[in-house]
Amino acid sequence: MASESQEKPAGGATASFRERVDAVFANGILALVLAILAWGPLAYGAVRVNPDSLEVPHLYGLLAIQGLTALAASLWIVRFFTQRPFRLLWPPVCWAVLAFVLYAIVRCQTADLHYIARQNLQCVVLYGTLFFVIVNNLNRRSSARLAAMVLIAVALGESLFAFYQFTTHYPRVWAVFKPVGYVARGSGTYVNPNNFAGFVEMVLPLALAFTAMGRLNATKKVILGYCALVMMAGIVVSESRGGLTAMGMTLAVFCVALLFQRDYWRRGALALGILIVAGLVLMQQFGKVEQRIGASLVDEGDGRVFYWKVAEDVFHQHLLWGAGPGSYRYLYPMTASVWQQTNPLNPHNDYLTTLCEWGLAGFSLVIVTLGLVFAGVSRTWPFLKRSSADLGRKDSSRAAFVLGASLGLLSILIHSVVDFNMQIPANAVTAVTLMALLSAHWRFATERFWFNPRLIGRILLVIAVGGAVFFLGREGLRAGREFYWVQRGLRATSWSAQVAALENAHQVEPDNFVTDYELGEACRLEAWKGEANSDDRAREGAQWFQRGMVLNPYDFETRLGCGKCLDWLDRPNEATKFFVQALMLNPNNARVQWQFAWHCSILRNYPLAKLWLERSLYVVRTREAEDYLDMVNRKIAEESRPRPPAP
Repeated sequence: MASESQEKPAGGATASFRERVDAVFANGILALVLAILAWGPLAYGAVRVNPDSLEVPHLYGLLAIQGLTALAASLWIVRFFTQRPFRLLWPPVCWAVLAFVLYAIVRCQTADLHYIARQNLQCVVLYGTLFFVIVNNLNRRSSARLAAMVLIAVALGESLFAFYQFTTHYPRVWAVFKPVGYVARGSGTYVNPNNFAGFVEMVLPLALAFTAMGRLNATKKVILGYCALVMMAGIVVSESRGGLTAMGMTLAVFCVALLFQRDYWRRGALALGILIVAGLVLMQQFGKVEQRIGASLVDEGDGRVFYWKVAEDVFHQHLLWGAGPGSYRYLYPMTASVWQQTNPLNPHNDYLTTLCEWGLAGFSLVIVTLGLVFAGVSRTWPFLKRSSADLGRKDSSRAAFVLGASLGLLSILIHSVVDFNMQIPANAVTAVTLMALLSAHWRFATERFWFNPRLIGRILLVIAVGGAVFFLGREGLRAGREFYWVQRGLRATSWSAQVAALENAHQVEPDNFVTDYELGEACRLEAWKGEANSDDRAREGAQWFQRGMVLNPYDFETRLGCGKCLDWLDRPNEATKFFVQALMLNPNNARVQWQFAWHCSILRNYPLAKLWLERSLYVVRTREAEDYLDMVNRKIAEESRPRPPAP
């Protein structure tokens, strides 16, 4: 008996220690997720800033999110063995998320642009890993409320900064100067005001829902109400028509939802009145915003009209599986209108982006995922209301979060019709977090989606989650090293230092055709100086350009570069093939047309050169093309003069 009494405390002490360790890891995961939510918007939306500029580079914010997510997933792996009893929460939406991740892995292996596809796969694995981590670790009563308060605090700061930018025309975001067209618009710590509006519009319904329904004291509700008004002002000064439309529709749905709730219809009517008055006041205060709203959502001359048409064409050509992740920007020039000389990164419509790059298969999985999220909200809502009533109080923070998060997702889904918010990592992470937290609320409705995977299941989970951590860590380190060497090469003051740095970047990431182009262009420019070994530099440049062609069969820039190198080497007949390929890949681009005309002048085919120069100048008039046209006209005039008779 004595021995038994001695063993029980030991077992109890072990269990208590394990519980404390598990609590530390659980809190660590919560802290990491909250850090991700705060970091993304503050780091320019977690996008690479000025990627085509020679200015001082800025940190690639996505790498930080990737590292934090990998660390959170690592802590979750430890919890597989410290949590007692260990159970896996697996609502129906998890199957759809897992299916899309697996589809992305397979689809990216068959994509033409392997490097770009791998970058997209990196984001898919990141978002999928974060989703599963949140569903299974942030399902306590306080987790969703903490996440909501962090998002509200960040959105409040963003909106205040946007208001300051709007009223003072402050041109900077941290150390970056905004494009001229955005200086008069509020954007917070985002460069693009539309993406800033996309983030705030997801958070605004949370502030409103906690104000109307949250189990909070009066002081906290007043503060949250103030935050909501500031966020509304932030979206207004962003002058984003898509954001304003999404906000208006979402606020209308919010008020209607409260009106149909027996316990909250008075608050819904009051909220509707306040929002109408606030909206009228804001519109009267900012005249140019009112004019912008008065315009149609998409103007006739808006570039989106052209972008969407190309996306539709790409989708019809690759109906089932899509053209490949990230391929739109490289396919766009082939069918772009002559009046569109820019090369957009995406169609400015997240639905069309998914259709043309991931096909009907990927789009269907996304729609099923969203449908299951909202179906889960519908199923869990009555249980959330009943649990709050059982406690003797009408207000419920869980119900407030579910309503606010659902409307936040609805808002970004509306805005995504005319913008590319899901291509901005900070906005995508916020949307994924809201989806995951909503899915985690299944635990308050039923026990049927809890599973005990036992030892074998836990080992398989370790392999799956560990594989995701390994992939994110490896790709993050590789991207960081490549980013360092590329930026060092772009800032180099000598040709040898530039080439050495870019070659290091090529060794880190040999599939990046952009680095091959930069190396080829550096060698070409060095050759055109006409100094010693210029022919060697031109041959070296042509080799780099040809490597880039293999990696990206849709890139016209590498064809132009290779053709220029061959022209320098007095091999114009060989160069013709590459200039023609560039023209076929981007037939309506004015710069490609006049460079093709320049090559025709090398071949002494001056009438053809004149034809292409005139076509180029009809669209875009540049001093360089005009000078070449004058030269070509002189050559044509000289050739047309009658020659003196032979003696």
